[in-house]
Amino acid sequence: MRHFDDIPANPARHGDRIVIDYKPQPRQAALHACPANEILFGGAAGPGKSHALRFEALLSCLRVPGLRAFLFRRTQPELERNHVLPALSQFPKASGAFRASKSRFEFINGSILSFCSCHREADVFAYQGAEIHLLLIDELTHFTEFMYDYLRGRLRCTLEAPPEMRHKIPGIVCASNPGGVGHAFVKARFVDFAPPMTPRRAPDAEGGMLRCHIPGRLADNAILLARDPGYAKRLDALPEPYRTAYRDGDWDVFMGQAFAFSRRLHVVKPRPVPETAPLFMTFDWGYGAPFSVGWWWVDGEGRLLRFAEWYGTNGSPNQGLRLTDSRIADGIRERETRHGIAGRAITRLAGPDCFAKKPDYRGGGQGPSTAEVFAAAGVFLAPGDPSRTAKIRQFHERLRPRDHGPPMLQVYDVCEHFIRTIPLLVTDRRNVEDIDTTGEDHIYDEACHVCMARPLAPGGGETETRPAARIIDAVTAVQDGQEMP
Repeated sequence: MRHFDDIPANPARHGDRIVIDYKPQPRQAALHACPANEILFGGAAGPGKSHALRFEALLSCLRVPGLRAFLFRRTQPELERNHVLPALSQFPKASGAFRASKSRFEFINGSILSFCSCHREADVFAYQGAEIHLLLIDELTHFTEFMYDYLRGRLRCTLEAPPEMRHKIPGIVCASNPGGVGHAFVKARFVDFAPPMTPRRAPDAEGGMLRCHIPGRLADNAILLARDPGYAKRLDALPEPYRTAYRDGDWDVFMGQAFAFSRRLHVVKPRPVPETAPLFMTFDWGYGAPFSVGWWWVDGEGRLLRFAEWYGTNGSPNQGLRLTDSRIADGIRERETRHGIAGRAITRLAGPDCFAKKPDYRGGGQGPSTAEVFAAAGVFLAPGDPSRTAKIRQFHERLRPRDHGPPMLQVYDVCEHFIRTIPLLVTDRRNVEDIDTTGEDHIYDEACHVCMARPLAPGGGETETRPAARIIDAVTAVQDGQEMP
């Protein structure tokens, strides 16, 4: 690994050199050498993310005269503790390369490294007129999607960067662990966007930059492991989900996560739906927000398997297709034909809003309900049990790992929106017995209908029939031409 000792202190004064005592470890070196200009170095605790971020800022400022680099952390105390004070002790002040303060380093070649914080979303407007050449954000998941997009919009550069730096300037380099308010957008844009270490062009709607995720784990930091061998043991001693998030850098697990959802345990390869298996369809209504339809079959042990879904999103976060009820009903019938279950007995469950009269152009509640519109198309809905406290317990029980056999709820790997949204749900900070309803909870609300219809007792066995299940049986009997029990 080469020593970073060949950087001119001032390009106008040939012969002056700055010696930087920094030997990057392999993953840190991958960050510095990455050809992308929108990078996330993230995952587990301990791979040297913050250290690499500071030196990326330093090296860029030294190599590009006149560079304007901005290093962000969400709060000022975090910024000073994690970056300003370490930078003052680590950077080569004695060389005369820069003048230092707690807010900025001014380099003798005209570059400036500014240390910045944004405690509230509105704080980003303080940088409205800034020209950012290099944007660095530590703990990106602590920032909201709006904050990131706004700061990225300040990225512009008219400097003539050296040839070896033109792919990086203007550019963005971030570091983060899983968890935090921005976990969902960071995971979607970097972790799920492309395989690790694989630069890929982002969509124009997301800036169009060359994006790359560089994962990091504690094992990548040989220096920390040698100097503090007990650190790994302390990570192993953390309670879940902190242990998995910090030790393994698992982006499917994070602090505040409502449900312990695991791809290894809960996601399975598709297999044919047995002809004799009970079938369920669950529905959560949406228009401006997404609607959600899920199809399930039940195995001989009472396990629920989600084998198909239809999520009514236009592709933007939490935005719906704005389809009418009749078009949704037609789409349900079309998909059931495609899945080979048309004509089979299907118990269809929906929330209470589907049974309320809709307002028409005259106002009031004269229009037909969603259930009535669906019934006209041959899709008969039964009311699900909407109890928020009971359904979160049933959902937890279904997902709970078992000593013998798989969990009592699994999904086919084609159900991508269930797999995407369920791990991102967080608990309500004011009520740990519920989820935060500002999240993308439509699939959760939909899926809970079948969990409530087939409730499990603590420990995994099915309980006696709940009132909602008796209603379902009655509606099913009517659909089959029998008399109402």
